[in-house]
Amino acid sequence: MKKFFFLLYLILSNIIIDAQTKWTLDSCLVYAKDNNIAVKQASLNAKISKENYFQSKITLLPNLNLTFSDNISFGRNIDPVTNQITIDRVRNNNFGLSSSFTIFNGFQNINNIRKNNLDYLSSKYDVEKITNDMYVNIVTAYLQLLYNIDLVEVSKQKVNLSELQFERISKMVEVGILPRGDLLNTESQKAQEELQLVNAQNQRDIAKLNLMQLLDLPFENSFDIVHLEIEMDDNFIHLDNQTIFNLAIKNLPDVKNAEVKLKSSERSLAISKGYRSPSLYLSASIGTLYSNANKLLVYDSLQTLPTYIDYKFKDQFSDNFNQMISLNINIPIFNNWQTNSSINLAKIGVLQAKYNLENTQNDLRKSIEQAINDANSAQKKYIASQKSVTFQEESFQYTQNKYNLQLVNSYDYNNAKNTLFSAETDLLQSKYDYLFKIKMLDFYMGKSLTF
Repeated sequence: MKKFFFLLYLILSNIIIDAQTKWTLDSCLVYAKDNNIAVKQASLNAKISKENYFQSKITLLPNLNLTFSDNISFGRNIDPVTNQITIDRVRNNNFGLSSSFTIFNGFQNINNIRKNNLDYLSSKYDVEKITNDMYVNIVTAYLQLLYNIDLVEVSKQKVNLSELQFERISKMVEVGILPRGDLLNTESQKAQEELQLVNAQNQRDIAKLNLMQLLDLPFENSFDIVHLEIEMDDNFIHLDNQTIFNLAIKNLPDVKNAEVKLKSSERSLAISKGYRSPSLYLSASIGTLYSNANKLLVYDSLQTLPTYIDYKFKDQFSDNFNQMISLNINIPIFNNWQTNSSINLAKIGVLQAKYNLENTQNDLRKSIEQAINDANSAQKKYIASQKSVTFQEESFQYTQNKYNLQLVNSYDYNNAKNTLFSAETDLLQSKYDYLFKIKMLDFYMGKSLTF
């Protein structure tokens, strides 16, 4: 019974492992988002920005500090009664509670809060951008692997067809129907096609390795993707550049991040200008002290003989109690032009942010224009490739029938077969290229990249 359950466990484990190695595009994207190091690093930067934002907000609150000191000193002292030198140990205690609050500092604290909030928002856009770039790379690698897998299948079909042709011609050569030259030509063609198959398999393995590296997975032969039959839509919806651009601005972080960085630079300028303004601070404190060296001077009933007695802790704590409140103003007059220099640098930062925003918008618009043009061209190429394959299939079938009737030689037959294979290869390439171009437009419009 134990052996049975053990074998059952092994079988189920293998099934689970096999299921896990069948990766869909969606599972690749989800896994990469959860495990990609660049995304994790960007997320940590966002958390840091969030903490900076929180710290800037609490600067508006007053601070509160409690102080306590306990000092013991050893040394020689003069007794005030006997006027004799004594060696004493003196203990001093100080207690204090203080608080300060910034009433006004040229709105620097407020502007700093707003800036840190914008920086936090920018860091979240950075995470989104890194994630999007990773998604595009994975989609590209996934489609490339699908293409190479299909190319291997086409190459196998071609090799199988050549093997059947080789067997048929071998028999015909044996009975003297065809010359030996036809057999040699067919054998050479078969060897070339087997080499093409090996090359296609190598390219498939390279594409698989590339996808696994993007996922940060160790290379395993068990890794495989789900090969879906993707429905291709020949009726491409043509949208104008402005419509897609407006959708891209709404859905992609690039332009939004550039806008946020511009606002952040404007807050930095406001902070720099705030150094020119007077600053107003309110502070308050309470405290007391105790020392065992403190004595109370008392006299006898006749008020003639002075005597020093211990000054109790509770009495000193009450008698030495003090309170303080102060209002301070700081008016900047001259600081070696540091404020002017900071303002000038901040102004340059604003201009840089404006240019960066304009450049980001222009780059995005150019990318969309190129993507639309590429999608249109890919669609035309895909439709043309479909027609070409249809014609070449008919042409090859016609040549094959004539070859079976010995009306054409092996050279013409192989030439027709190679032409068909080339057309099928072009169709595969144009298919996945067209699919990728469509997915890029979906990406700009905020649609899902999965199939």
